[in-house]
Amino acid sequence: MTNEEYFLKRIRKALGRKSAPAAETLFTSRPQGELEGLLSRADRSRDERLELLGLLQQSAAPLNLNVHVAEDVQEAGRRIADLARASDTEWGGDKHVLMHDDPLLHSLDLPGLLADDPIAVDVARFHPGEDEPAGKQRLRAIAEQAYIGLTGVDWCAADCAAIALLSGPGHGRAVSLVPSIHIAVLPLNRLVADLPEGYALLENYGDLPASFTFISGPSKTADIEAQLVHGAHGPREMHLVVITG
Repeated sequence: MTNEEYFLKRIRKALGRKSAPAAETLFTSRPQGELEGLLSRADRSRDERLELLGLLQQSAAPLNLNVHVAEDVQEAGRRIADLARASDTEWGGDKHVLMHDDPLLHSLDLPGLLADDPIAVDVARFHPGEDEPAGKQRLRAIAEQAYIGLTGVDWCAADCAAIALLSGPGHGRAVSLVPSIHIAVLPLNRLVADLPEGYALLENYGDLPASFTFISGPSKTADIEAQLVHGAHGPREMHLVVITG
């Protein structure tokens, strides 16, 4: 029995379970009607979401989460390009941006905006026919060389400034965890009031991914042992770009 199996066996024993729960039983403790109520509450007008944006900005400030507001995708792309130009790597040398393979992020046109700058933009996706272990190793190496990781946001809770990232093909966790700077792009219609609403969206999501990550600001190795180590634990700086249009 591996250490992982032994650990999970002890957890199941403490919970009084003989086996791991099936995916469809992960959300079985809700009172009747609660899910529907949360989903209905999350269906807001644009003006109501703009009010939540103000709450998000207040919640983000103490967490050192920098919130930028852009009216459309074009303005968001320009803001992110400016951040890339103004930010320096911790080790000197070439600048690399690694981004999720996401239609919204492609629409930012970062390669075009940074065409005249010495900043490379890579996409975290496998090559056609690439072996999965080899592809993961290649993408990990690219992530270690990147100083900015660019991701989308599946949803964000305004009251605690926590964003949720669901993993999957083209949406690897390394993009948000390994580079020194994490920039996340949030369309206004993915802003919810709090975690209960976010969990309701997860429950209504369908087939859940292998993992998802909650992020509420930068967290680097220096927070733990006062020694900054690139490529470990998380980014030293984080930005959230909210597209309101």
